[in-house]
Amino acid sequence: MEKYSLQNERLLVEVNRQGAELARIQSKETGLEYLWEADPTYWGRHSSILYPIVGRVFGDQYQFQGKTFQMKQHGVARNLPFDLVEADPLKLELILKSDESTLAQYPFEFVFRARYQLTKNELAISYLVENPTENTAFFSVGAHPAFRCPLLPGEQRSDYRLVFDQTEHAERQLLEGGFRTGMREGVLEEANELAIVDHLFDEDALIFAGLRSQQVSLENKAGQRFWTFDFSGFPYLGIWSKNAEAPFVCIEPWFGVADKLGGYSDLKEKEGILALEGGKSFQCTHKVKIL
Repeated sequence: MEKYSLQNERLLVEVNRQGAELARIQSKETGLEYLWEADPTYWGRHSSILYPIVGRVFGDQYQFQGKTFQMKQHGVARNLPFDLVEADPLKLELILKSDESTLAQYPFEFVFRARYQLTKNELAISYLVENPTENTAFFSVGAHPAFRCPLLPGEQRSDYRLVFDQTEHAERQLLEGGFRTGMREGVLEEANELAIVDHLFDEDALIFAGLRSQQVSLENKAGQRFWTFDFSGFPYLGIWSKNAEAPFVCIEPWFGVADKLGGYSDLKEKEGILALEGGKSFQCTHKVKIL
């Protein structure tokens, strides 16, 4: 698979051309690999880009202006090759443009840019959506990076916890078959630590809306902190792993969210959907700092 590399004295980063998918974050000082290796035994991806939907639409189909469109989970971007715009050791830009295949699933023209910027021990990842038409486009966008957990020999995933930068009173939105039921369950009660216990993902992903925090970090039981993930500005945060045995945890910042059970009568009514006027652009950025 065709890859692009970024590196400095601290980190080595690799990005696949397919899906513009972040595929590797390695410390050059310790050799430690932070990103999930995409072992299909658990989950065969590293860090999908979610566009133009997040999660699933009900029945894998949706309506827009009286027409029905078919679209699989997380949209089209993660399954398509991007073209190179710019590449140097510290910066990478890849681009995807709408074509006949995307228009058959998603009736809006678009230009989507994925930008990676390496600065010291921090990787910034930006998504830029451009609407080249005169009509308003409706979309969601998000990231799905999976981080190895545990990271050190002799540890288990349950030895780790996620630490938010603010005390949270947070409820998760409950799912059934990948769709939001409208029910909620308390997860954090004036706390900032979430233990990655084995049963945490028994009911699928944890979906949070409107958290106070802008960052979350991974720590082991010894208090060693490995990375801090900055999701400033994103209205939703998903946390997911495949099952109790999967040795990774995903931190997913989203503009948008999976459908409710039963779906919506029109795409523009979907919770979290963004409306982008003709000739306008939208940008969001998340960052991971290796500690």
